[in-house]
Amino acid sequence: MEWNPEPQDQGPFWPDTAERRSPRWAPILVAIALVIVVVGGVIWWLGRDGGDDGDTPVAADDTEELSQDNEADEAPAVDDDDGSAESGNVEAGSTEDGSSEAGTTTTSASATTSTTTTVQATTTTITTVPPDNPEQFGPPTLSNRSTVSTVGLDEVHFGMTVAAAQQAAGTVLVPAGPTGACYHVVPHDAPEGIVFLVHSGTIERVDINSGPITTRSGVGVGSPESMVTDLFGDRIEREVRVDGTVDLVFVPRDPGDQDYRVVFNISEGTVRAYKSGRLPQVMLDTGCETS
Repeated sequence: MEWNPEPQDQGPFWPDTAERRSPRWAPILVAIALVIVVVGGVIWWLGRDGGDDGDTPVAADDTEELSQDNEADEAPAVDDDDGSAESGNVEAGSTEDGSSEAGTTTTSASATTSTTTTVQATTTTITTVPPDNPEQFGPPTLSNRSTVSTVGLDEVHFGMTVAAAQQAAGTVLVPAGPTGACYHVVPHDAPEGIVFLVHSGTIERVDINSGPITTRSGVGVGSPESMVTDLFGDRIEREVRVDGTVDLVFVPRDPGDQDYRVVFNISEGTVRAYKSGRLPQVMLDTGCETS
């Protein structure tokens, strides 16, 4: 058999002899190879850029988080400085001479507190509303001749309920503000300057801030300090208040009166106000503080 180097017809997609021998397939194959190389290079480049783009936001996010963390770390330090400065302003007056400024502030605060809690300042601001039936307990028994003792004002004695005290006074005791565990009442038909303290439902003290009412010994608002000391001698205990006034506290000798006191508040050598009552309310400023 004679060998034939030419292949047989392999189908419509296989080039015939003339086409295989034609040199135009060479550039076509080279072009195809170049296209493949170029496309592959482009795909590789795009893939690399995509990877870089994907990594870049991560780096940016890390930077932003660090910046935020730094800001968060720095913010408390600024707040602490401001807070300490404000604290210093309160305590030392915010000046270089902090000690003198602080001392001035403390003294001023103490004086203000004392002034607003003294008997006179408390009772002079009391206002009342007239009762609906002011004559229901009449006739009134309190007058310009009424006197204060260690146990009460005339027939109104410490320890009485409000109802019993109204019967004894012959007039309505009008609350000077909201009622509760501790509050003040003013007799409706009575001389000026009388204020009773109600604590836990009973009358515990009486304050005399003006008017003609005196003690049984004749001491009243406007009496000289020397009158108090001359009358009661060693039964007086002297207490200096932070507002510059002086309290002369009368301490009874009778064993049955040991829970009672009469306190004369002295200002510029005269009695500015006085109060009588039971411990501990009689020794407090308004009487409603925690003893």
